[in-house]
Amino acid sequence: LTTLFLKSTMLKRDFLFVDLRAGGGGRGIRISLDVGGEGLLNDMDPRAYHYIKRNILVNKLEGRLEAYNQEANTLLNMLVLSGITLDYVDVDPYGSPIPYIDSVFKPLCKKAYIGITATDLAPLSCTHPRKTLVRYWNKCIRVDFEKEYALRLLIASTAMRAAALGFAVTPLLSTVYKHYARIFIESERSYNRAFRVINECVGYIWYCTDTLERGYTRDPYDTPNCTSGKRPIVLGKTWICSITVPDTVSRVLLEAEKTGFLRLETLKILEKLRDEVSINTPYIRLDKLCSVLKVNMPKIDLLVSKLRELGFQATKTHMDVRGLKTNAPFEELARVIYELAKR
Repeated sequence: LTTLFLKSTMLKRDFLFVDLRAGGGGRGIRISLDVGGEGLLNDMDPRAYHYIKRNILVNKLEGRLEAYNQEANTLLNMLVLSGITLDYVDVDPYGSPIPYIDSVFKPLCKKAYIGITATDLAPLSCTHPRKTLVRYWNKCIRVDFEKEYALRLLIASTAMRAAALGFAVTPLLSTVYKHYARIFIESERSYNRAFRVINECVGYIWYCTDTLERGYTRDPYDTPNCTSGKRPIVLGKTWICSITVPDTVSRVLLEAEKTGFLRLETLKILEKLRDEVSINTPYIRLDKLCSVLKVNMPKIDLLVSKLRELGFQATKTHMDVRGLKTNAPFEELARVIYELAKR
């Protein structure tokens, strides 16, 4: 996915990139071979450093890639002091990327790209709310759209830390797969734009635990009542704007279709992303909603078709096989589910 994104985004082949936690160097070597550019492949583990050097030699990339054996933050700060600016940084640590985020932005060009992976889905999805509060400064509860909440929280945390350093971020492509979340963002050095991004896109999600209604708000005190009459719980701060740009998905999908050796699963994820990107409302776990409504769960494909017939946007999500994304009002969605359940 990284090489597909860079192929569709980078307009030049002489860019400079860094893979902060490169392991054996596979990703950085693929970037250099498939996309171009020169890079620094870094890992603090001496054994990984040995294999990075070996793999660079095997692939005859000595003139384009360099191996480093540094702590990630140390390497980034060294680049700042040396005056070297980067076009792309890949952050793929074991666990949370938060220890590296502040340092990542410092050596970037005025406009650059970052790929960030987080494997700590439990704190991001609020399975462990104490860790969520300590690591991501976010008070939350378990929700049915936990994987999308994880993505939005990761983007919001990155955006706020970037804004403090004078960078505005735009999420271009965001995905959750198995045990990790992966986001690709565009950064721009601009305090004015950083202010606009934080002001417009960092807000709150109101959530009804008894009816599963949800929505966005910039003011935590300005929320509607649930249809049950209760007050919703307010979650945040989190990202409330789009988490993927439609044009980016289209370009990445076009590159994917040109690539013969790509896994079929990657294509399916990208196709689902293309369908769901226009719906910003968090997905709904259909099994949990049907449990609340006390009806049998209809086939999700049938529900999607019915909602589309009624003029609403609806699609399955790549994040959860039981997830449904739609812009239909809650009352209308419930009515359609009741209707299908009677058949």
